[in-house]
Amino acid sequence: MSSLRLIAWNCHHGSLSTRLAELASFAPAIVFLQECKPTRTLPMMGPFLTQRVNAQKGIALASLNADYRLAKLKPRANRGRAVMGATVSGPVAFTALGVWSQGPHYVDDVMRTLHAYDKVLRSGATIVMGDLNSGTNLAGTRSPNKGHSRILDRFADLGLVSAYHAFHHFEHGQEKHPTYRHQRKPSQPWHIDFCFVPVGWVVVGVEVLDGKEWATRSDHLPLKVDVQFA
Repeated sequence: MSSLRLIAWNCHHGSLSTRLAELASFAPAIVFLQECKPTRTLPMMGPFLTQRVNAQKGIALASLNADYRLAKLKPRANRGRAVMGATVSGPVAFTALGVWSQGPHYVDDVMRTLHAYDKVLRSGATIVMGDLNSGTNLAGTRSPNKGHSRILDRFADLGLVSAYHAFHHFEHGQEKHPTYRHQRKPSQPWHIDFCFVPVGWVVVGVEVLDGKEWATRSDHLPLKVDVQFA
């Protein structure tokens, strides 16, 4: 029986080496970091792919599990502004697409990426993970707005489901765990970080890593997903 662990984290700042070290004990097959410092030097911890988004921020796909390897996908034209894809080989083979949605029109940025990678997303087992900057204000209206509904409808058409919602049996808009606190204020919780997986995958665990240790590192919290295969 094979298992697979995935982590998505908008880490707000910090070096790639530091942020990966903070996740190393979880040994994820794939981790997608957003807002880490751009780097030309890869940490000696396993296979990594990095991309500069602007002068201060970058994104990275990495594996902290020695059984997995990554090969970067060719970037598609007309994609969103902060996107990285890779084919993943190991005990479980799949394609990973990391998305950090960029403003001012976050939903449109996500939709451009899903359209640009449509053939990839339909060609085999694929996951999409990251900070979509779209979702639920847990202190406000508890139903998806029209923009977020567009994203959810597109994922459904692609045969992908949110691992968090599938595991916890929550409807979108009824989330219990914030993945982001605006300005780090507990009074402003949002659920805007996601990991979408094929509908046929068996999700056996989903945890938003919370507590003082994580809340002091970023305004976002890591989303950890465990999948099991017969």
